[in-house]
Amino acid sequence: MKEEIKTAIENTTGELTGLISSVNEEQFNEIPFEGSWSVAQVCDHLLKSYGLVDALKSGPVRQAERLPGKEIELIKKIFLDFNSKYISAETLLPTDEPIEKERLLKALQKRIAQIEEVIQAKDLTEICVGIPFKGIGELTRLEWLYVIVYHTQRHIRQAKSIEKLLNSQLA
Repeated sequence: MKEEIKTAIENTTGELTGLISSVNEEQFNEIPFEGSWSVAQVCDHLLKSYGLVDALKSGPVRQAERLPGKEIELIKKIFLDFNSKYISAETLLPTDEPIEKERLLKALQKRIAQIEEVIQAKDLTEICVGIPFKGIGELTRLEWLYVIVYHTQRHIRQAKSIEKLLNSQLA
């Protein structure tokens, strides 16, 4: 269980940081059309969402009275349904200010290291109390880690689409 989620986190966040590194500096903060986010804003949103690691690390928990990965498939279905659009929580909305790529990368790498620490040091089968997932309820640490994986994968796809659109506008 720990090895699987560790690999999923490493692969997904590795793809994210690689994408950020590869995006052209001029395009990083460029918004392709009204109502869209820039690649930088997508990544800022993910960085803010990774703040969840604080609750996973030190928030209240209780023993699960169900299988610890029971909701993983539902979480995957929600985040990888690209036909559905979701409104971001207010606290996770990205800044409208230009974002420095290197600073963002460093902040993301710090959060990713904290996520990896949770995987190593914590019981992933415990339910995190007081942070319900909308429509599902309270999740185990393991399920929250999969929220991070699938949420990140969703936004990697979005960032790649933005980058592709910006490149096509240059052509």
